[in-house]
Amino acid sequence: MTNFIIVDDDNTSLLICTYTIHKFNPQAKVITFTEPEIALDKIAKGFGNYNEDIQTILFLDINMPTMTGWDFLDVFNNFDFKIKKRFLIYILSSSIEDFENKAIKYPFVTGYLSKPLKLHYLQDICSSQMPNLINY
Repeated sequence: MTNFIIVDDDNTSLLICTYTIHKFNPQAKVITFTEPEIALDKIAKGFGNYNEDIQTILFLDINMPTMTGWDFLDVFNNFDFKIKKRFLIYILSSSIEDFENKAIKYPFVTGYLSKPLKLHYLQDICSSQMPNLINY
């Protein structure tokens, strides 16, 4: 089983992501955050009893008011490897920005996806056919 974390300041986007994930896998555990600082705090603390062997897919918005997705990644990158290795991070953004330079700066980001989250993204992600995809 895979866990999902969605970090996005837009409640509509969170709702669409959660709905799409549950359509893909009704038993999926989905945790949402509208404040990236709180998400980072929870990740750093390990969410309590999470099994370290379970992969967590994290969908991260870029344009947020208090902390950008890039700021989030800067903090995340300083976490212990034991924490970082549990996450597959996908940028999920409506931005038309060219992410090639960011892909060099943040090589631990697995892929870049355009909003909204689509069912076929999840199918590709879970079948491991999407390493370093830039889907714009």
